[in-house]
Amino acid sequence: MAQSSISGIGRSGIALLVLQTFIGLSAAGLLVWELGWPVSAEIADRLERITWGLVLAALFAEAGLAWKNRRQSRLRRWIVLTLLITLAAGRFGLERPLRDWMGGHVVHPRAAALGALVLVQITLVVPFALRLIGLTRLRFLNRTRPGTLFVGSFLLAILVGTLMLKTPNATAAGIGWLDALFTSASAVCVTGLIVVDTETAFTGQGQLIVLLLIQAGGLGMMTLTYFVALLVGQGINLRDRARLGELFSEENLAKMGSTVWKIVLCTFAIETIGAFLIYQAWSDDPPRPGRLAWDASFHSVSAFCNAGFSTFGDGLAEPAIATERLSQVVVMVLIVLGGLGFAVLSDLPRLALRVVGAGLDRLRFRHRPQETRSSYEARRISLHTRLVLKTSGLLLLLGAAGFFLAEGWSLSGERVWEAAFNSVTARTAGFNISDFGSYGFATVVFLCGLMFVGGSPGGTAGGVKTTTLAIALGELRRLVRGHASLHLGNRRIARDVVERSTATLVLSILWVGFAILAVSLADSGLDPVDVIFECFSAFGTVGLSRGITSELSSVSKLVIVVTMFVGRVGLMTLVFALFGNPVPRRYELPDARLPLN
Repeated sequence: MAQSSISGIGRSGIALLVLQTFIGLSAAGLLVWELGWPVSAEIADRLERITWGLVLAALFAEAGLAWKNRRQSRLRRWIVLTLLITLAAGRFGLERPLRDWMGGHVVHPRAAALGALVLVQITLVVPFALRLIGLTRLRFLNRTRPGTLFVGSFLLAILVGTLMLKTPNATAAGIGWLDALFTSASAVCVTGLIVVDTETAFTGQGQLIVLLLIQAGGLGMMTLTYFVALLVGQGINLRDRARLGELFSEENLAKMGSTVWKIVLCTFAIETIGAFLIYQAWSDDPPRPGRLAWDASFHSVSAFCNAGFSTFGDGLAEPAIATERLSQVVVMVLIVLGGLGFAVLSDLPRLALRVVGAGLDRLRFRHRPQETRSSYEARRISLHTRLVLKTSGLLLLLGAAGFFLAEGWSLSGERVWEAAFNSVTARTAGFNISDFGSYGFATVVFLCGLMFVGGSPGGTAGGVKTTTLAIALGELRRLVRGHASLHLGNRRIARDVVERSTATLVLSILWVGFAILAVSLADSGLDPVDVIFECFSAFGTVGLSRGITSELSSVSKLVIVVTMFVGRVGLMTLVFALFGNPVPRRYELPDARLPLN
């Protein structure tokens, strides 16, 4: 599709595309320079003149392409042209509101001018980014498996994040390449394990880079890419819909465009509401005066993406907010919503209507149960949603009860709250209001089980997922009872789904065992209990630690980085990306009976 569009615009059109590519790369380079390195006033003025030259060239290129290629999306042309013209004409109009925002106390005048310039440069990068998105229509990328693109997008995000965290403006005193890689991987894989203190080691720009990496990792790079394509009217073709359908387990490919919209807009809406509530909870006694809005926004995004990163050195155990229950409730809700998965979130309104409708039906048709049943069935919720909600609810209850049992606590309000919060955060979130290094071995084993399971498919969490656990337990029950097939929720589970769940569990156990062995050999002086906890936390992308992360050797840090990556993208996805999809065998051999006891 991209090839046909290029061939239809002639040599002059190709020259304009080359010009646009040059403009995009130049603007991206200037953007990285301004954000990553200190810029003096003299250099900033030169960069500004270069930027306006690029703006004029971009206007010429866009106008020429719009004239040459009439099949190009009209919406896309007008959006880009309007943004460029508006920003070029209103440069000082952008600078003044930024400079005067909240009396100039939030944004420095020079930062306001730089911010306006950055916005202009972003609009120059957009057309170039759209050309890159268009490359996904090329034949060699169309042959690429969805899992390979998914894994590759995460690797690319980690690499870009590492480079950005190494820039001088990102850190207060600089960090090593391995620590930058570890932090980038932890953010993109929404884990939260840290080797340097996020509050003191990173500047405001460095924390912004971490936050962007968290958001990209939580949503997924492919989701964001296709969202931009839809936002500017480029659309997604059938092959792209098939890729997304495989990633989101969505069979109706016609709905993929609206699904991407819902996922991104739902994410931003929930994070905005969460930030507002956290802001209100901390407004009476801000933990860091003058940075309340930033801290609230950072923690909202980090909580919904199940990342566990915090702008406070002690996390949510920071003395100023350790006892602030309202903000902790908001964080818990955000963690649960992010871990449920977007398919379940879209079903929640229907579930609420079902519950309310069922109650009303019982009142209206008290003596006509058949009518009540038919009305009840009309609001049926998908098996996936029911399985996720039941398994998640059960794990949350068992997790809270497990703390009392393992630690031998007596019943009190403080202990109930600590157990409830830890039960939620152990499901791949990584926030802490207590010292996990103080818990005994029994609690560590219990927490490792919770971290290993993690969240649910299609969400921002890691682990083997709640549906995998439910299917595995159901399969065990089937074997004990001697049934021919697995039935859950009045449905027969497909055999390939059961086999993939079993393979996921086996491979995950083997990988965590390998990680524990590798870290134990590289750092033999560490407490084995701490090593086991660290590896399970990395695989489940949880981010909880017993305080050994910064003490790990270089080899152990690399093992943890790979473990975080494997836990985020999924072992089976990684296996299929490396070795291809399974090929069905066209023959069967005679059965063989082997002794098992």
